[in-house]
Amino acid sequence: MKRKDWKQANREQAAAVMEAERRSYFPRIGFFNKTKRQIKRSFFLIVILFLLAAAVIVWWKTAITNEPAIKQGSFVEQMKDLSSLATSQAFVKVILEKEDNEIFGKEISANLPGTQRKILLVVPGSVTAGVDLEGLQSDRIMIDEDNKEISLKLPHAEFLQEPSIDFDQVETYSISGLFRGDVDWEEGYQLAAEAKEEITKEAESQGVLAKAEANAEKSLKEFYSQLGYSVKVEYTED
Repeated sequence: MKRKDWKQANREQAAAVMEAERRSYFPRIGFFNKTKRQIKRSFFLIVILFLLAAAVIVWWKTAITNEPAIKQGSFVEQMKDLSSLATSQAFVKVILEKEDNEIFGKEISANLPGTQRKILLVVPGSVTAGVDLEGLQSDRIMIDEDNKEISLKLPHAEFLQEPSIDFDQVETYSISGLFRGDVDWEEGYQLAAEAKEEITKEAESQGVLAKAEANAEKSLKEFYSQLGYSVKVEYTED
């Protein structure tokens, strides 16, 4: 082979090697650029997610701080639900004594032989007293969010229903004269009404109304202490 042809062959071989290296180099550059773009995209995505999470946390804290834990309307409804807890029940037994003189159904003032009758009744019954929380209005409630304190003005306790008599356990003792008959229905109802009045008086003397007020205050304090509030109760005549 001539020297000139040999040099030409070397130049062609060198050019082929350079072309092969150039082709293998540029794909690596493209892969590097592609990987770099993916890293940038992932970084921006992470930043966006972080900002969104921070915004959600700030909004949540703001909502919790600005909104009272107890709203006035919902508080009144909760109070009404506690009404059944603010009660006190008393079981009492009263004794009724009655003495009169009658002849042929007519009451007389003279104690004639055979006209006198003595009745002794032992009447057991029960009565329920409570504080009317169901009628509570929002203007009688003060909520101090800063100090977590609730002030209430409640009506005094009262008897929620008329006394209940356990007629099966009523004990009757009677001494009647010759001209006296048994107790009739009308007189029985009258005696029952008198017994209910006595049951109410006896329950009140035992402090059932005061106990109902104490139960109401205790129930309210225990319930709202779980929500982080202290409760002050004042009983008024209105």
